[in-house]
Amino acid sequence: MPPFRLSPLLLLLWVQSLFLVRAASVGDSGCNLFFCLNITITHDVMTFEVTPVFEPFGWVGLGFGRQMKGTHMVVLWENEDSSKILSQRYGVGHVEPVLEPSPPRIATMVSPTVGIGESLAHTHTNYSTTTFQIPVNKTDPRPGQIIWAYSLRRPEPEPSSDLTGHYVAGTVNMRFQKTVPDFPGVLTETEESYEPLPRHQKLIWHGILLSVGFLVVLPTGSLVARWGRTFTPRWFKAHRLINFGIALPTIAAGFILGPLAVLDRQATHFADAHQICGVLLFAVYIGQLFMGRYIHARRDVEGRSPHPPANILHAVLGISIVVGAFLQVRSGFGEWSMKTGQPDVSRWCHDLLAAWSLILPILYLGGLALLKRQFVQEQQQGRTYDDSPEGKNYIALAAAPSPMMFESEHEPHMAAYSELESGVPLLHRVAV
Repeated sequence: MPPFRLSPLLLLLWVQSLFLVRAASVGDSGCNLFFCLNITITHDVMTFEVTPVFEPFGWVGLGFGRQMKGTHMVVLWENEDSSKILSQRYGVGHVEPVLEPSPPRIATMVSPTVGIGESLAHTHTNYSTTTFQIPVNKTDPRPGQIIWAYSLRRPEPEPSSDLTGHYVAGTVNMRFQKTVPDFPGVLTETEESYEPLPRHQKLIWHGILLSVGFLVVLPTGSLVARWGRTFTPRWFKAHRLINFGIALPTIAAGFILGPLAVLDRQATHFADAHQICGVLLFAVYIGQLFMGRYIHARRDVEGRSPHPPANILHAVLGISIVVGAFLQVRSGFGEWSMKTGQPDVSRWCHDLLAAWSLILPILYLGGLALLKRQFVQEQQQGRTYDDSPEGKNYIALAAAPSPMMFESEHEPHMAAYSELESGVPLLHRVAV
């Protein structure tokens, strides 16, 4: 009977040994805006579970190093048929990492385990989890510090396919201070997983507000100045209200939404020509407002030319801002699909932009036909200056008769001067 008596004890020791082996695993997990990552180290094997979160998902790369150059990487993506691709690459600089046919450590895809990690339970995703295992680098004292990159463009369904540039990149520092009986598990959607706002709402309103502000409101203010100055003394008030009171809040709100959208996605600021030119265009517009205020403040300076260089620069700069805005909006159409992975902007938006780019110059050039009328009125205004608040911005439509003409009988020498000054023939002239 001794063997029979020892069997329960052996069974108990065997169960305890299994528990100790399982409890010996250490791991860590976490999520950022783009993907969730679980890492577990069991014996000499590291298990990675990667779950994309940000849409659209192109590829995600994990590099076992501190910088891109000289780092071995594992790049993962999902094909249209839901099959998974694992490609091991090597970073040679800030260019596409090259395919590594014989890596020092070979990564192998495995099936995800079952369960839900606490850090992932309330994260929404439409993508499945990809799991791979790779031997631990025993010479690396900090195996949890890795670099990562995330792209919105899916490669072709081959491990050697070309990779498009990443959308965002960063570092992960897993401390492996958690003892886990098993791998935390895959990411699943729960009842509390929801998105309170559309993912690209800030970008949409960024484009709408800036397009309206730069291509509708500002050109309207320019047309009011071009056409209105020869028909009403109140043109300047309307010009100032449109370009400052309406355009500034609209443009400023749209401009602020741009950096906020980049910040929400943890992307890089000033990363391309569209972002840099957008900042420059906004700065030039603010400078244009200050220039307009300066010109208006000097309108009463004695001996001031009707068209000083500042006025001409103000007009040219205004036209340049609108032209630059057309180019910037056109660039934004391309940025939308490239940065979000969404379908291209609707065709009617392109057609509307093209039509408006033709209509607006015609309207402005039509106002230039009134230049002769404007110059005549400015000459007359110089002889019949009105010091009233409205008259400072008023261009007379006709010259007022000089009161001296009615006193020519008493002061003939003043009558001659009066005729020369006003250009209006006297009623009669007393012979000298």
